[in-house]
Amino acid sequence: MKIIKLPLSDSAYQKALDLAAATAIPVEAYLLTEIQDMLDKRTYTPTTSKHSAENSPSLLPPGPNFRATMPDTLEQVLAVSEYVYKDKVVPVSEMYAGNLFRQAVLVVSEKRGINATTVRDKFNERRLGLPDVNLNLDVIISWFCKPEMLRDHLCRKFPNCVSTIQERFAKFLPGRFDDANDLN
Repeated sequence: MKIIKLPLSDSAYQKALDLAAATAIPVEAYLLTEIQDMLDKRTYTPTTSKHSAENSPSLLPPGPNFRATMPDTLEQVLAVSEYVYKDKVVPVSEMYAGNLFRQAVLVVSEKRGINATTVRDKFNERRLGLPDVNLNLDVIISWFCKPEMLRDHLCRKFPNCVSTIQERFAKFLPGRFDDANDLN
């Protein structure tokens, strides 16, 4: 990992502080996740020929997309979860859940045209951690066997996306999450 210093305008820093506070994580961790999500979206293949550069309308990849949707981390975690629960059944063993997880990472990465490591990277302490939760891949895989715990953790981590998370889990496992108040 590399450490860099990044100047921010006062308004950008205040917005980052507000958003980090809403997710109950330090501003540094919040900014790190946002920057990594933005960079994961980018694809750039430098050209070696000046001629091809002149014919290309733009060598630079598109700028960041500031759409008002869920972060890439959450999108990919939910896509993997959807695959794990593809048969509308909760895995009964952590070993089976781990196998489904590994398959899901490959399927999701292929569908999105990204590396499997990019998807797998979304399932770590840095991306999904909270200050009061000791998180690692084994814990997350165990949560696939206890979808309420996974869903509740995602709701705490991404409070601006609670309704989307609840809707998706209700779709993954119909009948299990019919009570909208079971999170409270």
